Amino acid sequence: MRKMKRGLLACISLLFLISVLGCWDYAEIEDRAVVAGIGIDKDSDGKLLATVEIVDTKEGMKSSQAGYKMVSLSGKTMFDIVRSMISITGKKLFWSHSKAIILSEEVAKEGAVKVIDWYNRDTETRSDVYVFVSKGKTAQEVINLNSSTETIMSYGLAQQMVIEKNVSTAPVVEIWDFIEKLETPGDCAIAPLVYIHEKNGQKNPRVSGTAIFKMDKMIGKLSGDETKYMLFVKDDIKGGVLTVNNEEGTPDFTLEIFSNETKIKPVWVNGKLQLQIQTITHTGLDEVMTTEGFTSLNSKNVIEKRAAKELEENMRSVIKRVQSDYHTDIFGFGEKIHENMPKTWSELDKDWEREFSDLDVVVNSTIIIESSAQNSRSIQIHQE
Repeated sequence: MRKMKRGLLACISLLFLISVLGCWDYAEIEDRAVVAGIGIDKDSDGKLLATVEIVDTKEGMKSSQAGYKMVSLSGKTMFDIVRSMISITGKKLFWSHSKAIILSEEVAKEGAVKVIDWYNRDTETRSDVYVFVSKGKTAQEVINLNSSTETIMSYGLAQQMVIEKNVSTAPVVEIWDFIEKLETPGDCAIAPLVYIHEKNGQKNPRVSGTAIFKMDKMIGKLSGDETKYMLFVKDDIKGGVLTVNNEEGTPDFTLEIFSNETKIKPVWVNGKLQLQIQTITHTGLDEVMTTEGFTSLNSKNVIEKRAAKELEENMRSVIKRVQSDYHTDIFGFGEKIHENMPKTWSELDKDWEREFSDLDVVVNSTIIIESSAQNSRSIQIHQE
């Protein structure tokens, strides 16, 4: 935790140093309230409630931990709220270093555009801010965790997104990508879910799962495991692990994902449109939980085939669930058809929701085990 605090403080100090050298003098920075992130909820009267996390430059530079201030205000529109916050802070809000926009589920279900359009239009904002949906709790509750973790929550969430590729249980979505998905034919927007994890009296933010949007309204969720297989379909897997189960469904092996390539090809089969998905995944064997071991080429091939079969089943499962429950193309299948069969897409586009739900999808996976860590031999239990 101490290293994380020092790291955040160093990043903040560097950001301000660059700002000082590049554009403003110290006095001008003192006249601005630097925003780290914002949480957006609905208040008891049905108005928008914005909670802004502001970097306390004076406190942050003097103490061993990053300083922050929290400002909350309600209003009818986001621009009205942001402008009115000047009367509370005494300074104009500066958005160039903000890293997180957290929407409550209530706000996300009513429509994201009305609460992010102002951010997209502001000339001082940046397009690499991460978008989150708060699972269960309000966005304010999540962003207020800084009081217990003693870190700037928005920067902590941004750091989680940087290392998310090692887990692959949540999509990494910046605001430019979120808006682009809203505007792209044959594609739909998604966002990572953030929730409060509590253990031994300590609360910390955790990012896992996916919020699914239809148009700009949230209509459903995927779990962290389902998200992993969604990312396989979308060719967005950068790392993570795959477990290989035995016939009883108990994990026997754990594979670390080194790389993955997913290819999607729309074809006509017997007069019917079919989407063929092919994945090739390079892995390493990182854990053996059986005494049967990993001792021969034959066992390696068996594990690869079992892992590939499970991956195919899990990918098909998440595709079918989205097709039947949400009827929303979060995988970008329509975009692939548009790219490869523009004439066909011009016909399907008119009723893509129904066409997507009935689309025939075939999945074939190949798993390649490149290494078995330090040992190819499993632990053998002594028999008395």
